[in-house]
Amino acid sequence: MTLAHAVVFGYLALVLTLGVVAGRRGAGGVADFVAGDRAFGPVLMYFVMGATIFSAYALLGTPQRVVAKGSDAFYILAYGAVGFVPVYFFGARVRRLGAKLEAVTQAELIGRRFDSRFVWGLMGAATVLAFVPYLVIQLKGAGMVMAAVTGWDPTVGAGVVYGVVTVYVVLGGVRGVGWTNVVQGIAMLIVVWGLGLWIPHALYGGVPEMFDRVVAERPDTLVLPGPGPTTDGQYTAEILVSILGFSMWPQVFMKCFTARSSRLVQLSAVLYPTFLFFLVPLLFIGYAAVLEGGPADDTVLLWMLDRPALGGVGPAAFAFVAFAILAASMSTGDALLHAGGSIFVRDVLVGGFGCALDERTQTMTMRACIVILGVVAVLVLQVAGGTSVVDLLLLAYAIPIQFMPLVLTGLYWRRANTVAAAAGLSVGVTAVIGLFVLQKLSAQTYATLNPWDLQIGVIAGALNLATLGAVGMLSAPMDDAHLSEYELG
Repeated sequence: MTLAHAVVFGYLALVLTLGVVAGRRGAGGVADFVAGDRAFGPVLMYFVMGATIFSAYALLGTPQRVVAKGSDAFYILAYGAVGFVPVYFFGARVRRLGAKLEAVTQAELIGRRFDSRFVWGLMGAATVLAFVPYLVIQLKGAGMVMAAVTGWDPTVGAGVVYGVVTVYVVLGGVRGVGWTNVVQGIAMLIVVWGLGLWIPHALYGGVPEMFDRVVAERPDTLVLPGPGPTTDGQYTAEILVSILGFSMWPQVFMKCFTARSSRLVQLSAVLYPTFLFFLVPLLFIGYAAVLEGGPADDTVLLWMLDRPALGGVGPAAFAFVAFAILAASMSTGDALLHAGGSIFVRDVLVGGFGCALDERTQTMTMRACIVILGVVAVLVLQVAGGTSVVDLLLLAYAIPIQFMPLVLTGLYWRRANTVAAAAGLSVGVTAVIGLFVLQKLSAQTYATLNPWDLQIGVIAGALNLATLGAVGMLSAPMDDAHLSEYELG
C-alpha cells in the first residue's frame, strides 16, 4: 500500500469512527439530530461555520480560477470578509426565537413567522434543489482524489467516500457533522499552508520571488478584475451574489440554532473571517500554476504536484493534498446531506404538506432521506460532471438569495405578511428557474434580457424583494399578538 492509500483510507476510518461516536452523546430526538440540543460551544461553532463553507470548491476552484481569470479569484476574499456580517445582526435573534419556538430549520422559523405552510414548504423544496449542484461539487472533488489515488472510476470513488459520509451523518446527526468538521478544518488549514509555502519555495525560492516573476511575466493576472473574459459588471455581480447568499445557506443558517447562546452566534460571526487565511496559500498555488502553464480546470492542484522540481517529496505532498481535498469535500458534503434530509422531512413533509409525524418517525425518515439525497447527487454527477465547479457554485447560490428578503423583512418589518412573503418567494424562485432554462436554451435571448450579464440570483432576488415590498405596503400587517412572538411587538 502506498502512502497516499494509507493516508486516505486511514482518514476515512478516523472520521467514520469519530462521527458515529459523537452522535451517541445526544438524546436522540429531532432537536438533538438537527440542532444538537442547542449546545454547541465556541470551538465547535468556529469549525462548523468555517469547514462547512470551505468545500472542495475552495481547494479545486481557487487555483483554477487564478489560472483561468487571474485576480478575478480575489472575489472569494471580498465576499468572504463581509458575508457573515448579516449573521452578526440577525443571528442572535434567530437563536432566541429558535429556542423559544422550538424551531430547528430556517424554513420552519420563516414559515411560522408568516403563518404560511406554502412559504415553509416552498423554502424547504427550493433548498433541497439548491443542495444538489453544491453536493455535486463535493462529489467531484472526492471522485477526483480517489481516481488519482486508487485508479478507480471517479464516480465509484465518490460513491465510496460518500458512503462513509452517509453512515456517520445518519448515525451521528449534527453532532457527528460538527466533530468531524473540527478534524477536517484543522487538517485543511495545516495542509494548504504547508503546500502554499512549499511549492513557491521549491519552484522559485519563495513567495516574494514568485510574485516578482508574475509581475514580470503576467502582470495582467494581478489587476482586477483579471485578464478576462470577466467584465467589471460580472465581477461585481459575482461578489454580490455570493455576499447575499452566504449567510442564507440553510445549512449555515441552521447552525444559529445549534449554538449554546445568542452571544456565541455573534462571536462566531466575528471570528469567521479568520478562516479566510485558509484561501491565501491556494492563491499562491494558483499563481505558481500560472507561471508553470497549468491547465485552467479543476485538475490544476493535482497537476502542480507532477512538476519535476517537486519530485523529491512528491509522494508525500500528493498524499496530503488528497487528504486535504477529501477533508474539504466531506466537511461541506456532510453538512449538506444532514441539512437536506432534515429539511425535506421537517419543512417539506411536516411543514409544507402537514404530515403528522412523531419525533421518532421524523428522525428515522430524515435518516432515509439523507441516503436518498446522496444517491441522487451521485446520479447527477454522472450527468453534470463536466460542469465547472465555479459555475455549479454560482448556480447553487442563486436559490438561497431568494430567502434573504423573507428573512430580513420577517425579522425586522412589521408590514411583511403572509401574502407578501408567498408572492415574493414565488416570483424569486420562478425567476431563477426561468432564467437558468432560458440561458441554456437561448443564450442570445438571455443576453438581450440581461446585457450586463448579472447573476440570475441577483436579478431574481431584486424581483423577489420588489414584489414582497409592494404587496406588503398595499396590505395590512399581521396580527399584533403574532408579531410580538417574533420581537416585532
